Amino acid sequence: MHVVQKTTPEQPLLIRDVRRDEIQRLYDIDQICFPAYAAYSRVELLFFLNHESSISRVAERDGKVLGFAIGQVKTNAQAHVVTIDVIPEARRGMVGHALMETMHAEFRARGAGQVSLEVDTRNDAAQQFYADLGYVRTNFLRGYYKRRGDAYRMLLNL
Repeated sequence: MHVVQKTTPEQPLLIRDVRRDEIQRLYDIDQICFPAYAAYSRVELLFFLNHESSISRVAERDGKVLGFAIGQVKTNAQAHVVTIDVIPEARRGMVGHALMETMHAEFRARGAGQVSLEVDTRNDAAQQFYADLGYVRTNFLRGYYKRRGDAYRMLLNL
């Protein structure tokens, strides 16, 4: 089991593996975090959580799941952030940073040299979050979100 603790003045933040019994909570968080055209279905979420190349982590504080991240490492040393979801009331509280730091460390440990992700062109806050982590915008992806929303691809060299 993978566990990382980040301490804060109020309570420690625990980053840990996703448990099988949490799928409904993760699905609910994804529905809160993304518009309908970009949110994952339960089937899609289960696919990514169960894929052999996937890494999935939960951020928890005081027994409450605040967010999660799913990533994958491909055989060509490329990693991909499938999704990172943080509930609105926990944003700007370093939860997203802790999840991404954990994912980056896991990607490095598995031999990845570069990470990609996609972000909605209308989500300025997410774009800034990734830019602050060192990601750079590389491509415009028209209709990326089920043909109802465009995205930027962003890359980070680890």
